[in-house]
Amino acid sequence: MHNLTPFFETALYPLFDLTDEEKEMILAEAKVWHLESNSYVIRENSTADSLFFLQKGVIRSFYIKDHREINTEFFFEHDFFTALTSYLTGEKTSLNFQCLEASEIIILPKKLTDKLLKDPKWHQFMNQILTKEFIKKCRRESSFLLQDSYERYLYFLEQFPHSETRIPLFHIASYLGMSPETLSRIRSKKIKQIDLSQVNRI
Repeated sequence: MHNLTPFFETALYPLFDLTDEEKEMILAEAKVWHLESNSYVIRENSTADSLFFLQKGVIRSFYIKDHREINTEFFFEHDFFTALTSYLTGEKTSLNFQCLEASEIIILPKKLTDKLLKDPKWHQFMNQILTKEFIKKCRRESSFLLQDSYERYLYFLEQFPHSETRIPLFHIASYLGMSPETLSRIRSKKIKQIDLSQVNRI
């Protein structure tokens, strides 16, 4: 039997207590996945039929266009992730999800979460995940519209502290919509504080 205690304590118990039946169901159907760096969790043209909880490691999501990888998001310890549109609609995704470090991931099959959602209290669980992702996407969009490249970089550091020691700079540059050379020039500047309120209000 997999040790899901950290998952229960970190992701579920802060929200609500589990019944014995719910706990047994999760222990029976959830899986723990150990992946090496560069391994794929989800590949494009597949259907996302699971929700994932990142217990250890770093994950990036990205599109491939004209043989170029375009990063869309990073996920760290205690984040839930999946190709959300595919997960909700059953359609194939255009996204890839790849480990940037050796990672430990909890797999929650959709058939499991569908069963759990029959109890209204689990709507709080799903709503928290959807709300967090919606806010992240809105703020990412607003940062591209309201900030210059230097401000976007500082905002990235605000969002993801210590990320530069865990994510290669060329992946960060892709996420920020700039070349690695531009990011290197920005990083050479003296760091200053900026007003992030215009983004955080969105």
